[in-house]
Amino acid sequence: MHHENTPLRADALRNRELLIKVAREAVAEVGLGVSVNEIVRRAGVGQATFYRRFASREELLSAVLDDVLTTVEGGLREALEAPPAAGLRDALCVLVAHQSRHRGLYELLNGDPAMAGEVHAEGRARVRDLVRRVGERAQEAGAMHPHARWQDLPFLAGSLAAVSPSCLGIDADPGLADRMLDTVLAGLRAGGGASGAQSALPARSQET
Repeated sequence: MHHENTPLRADALRNRELLIKVAREAVAEVGLGVSVNEIVRRAGVGQATFYRRFASREELLSAVLDDVLTTVEGGLREALEAPPAAGLRDALCVLVAHQSRHRGLYELLNGDPAMAGEVHAEGRARVRDLVRRVGERAQEAGAMHPHARWQDLPFLAGSLAAVSPSCLGIDADPGLADRMLDTVLAGLRAGGGASGAQSALPARSQET
């Protein structure tokens, strides 16, 4: 098991990075239930190597989530370099792509107090701040209606990421994601009505 304050040798670091990369792909393909056996098989290493780098499967998942948050952070920083309207679209694309591919990890982050705690607090805060900057900049440039809020963006991205490949017997075509994103962006510009207007949607049930 690796202690965080102990520098890793080059080969040990390569094994750690390999396991994180392979686990990230395996979780995206198989889901959060992917086993240590499957991860080491894909990585081409033994279980002894795995447990020298990680104390448990959960510790590896935490490292994978940290890796995903770092990638999202990089994408959002690039979005901030584009003009405001284009940057807003780019940021939503980044959020949608990663929430779609790594949905289980995001659910784990939002639903597991241990995952959402101090381990990933800084990464989540950095991503949240970048989303805020993207939204506020777009709003100032008129690409987002004043009634919209930057806090809406992750929820909109989550909704787009959860789109079913089929609905009412209609299969989603390859252009659906882009059309829906363009519709969301048009709605953000239009504002969707006056602030404080009564919602026509039924209240969500609190029953479990």
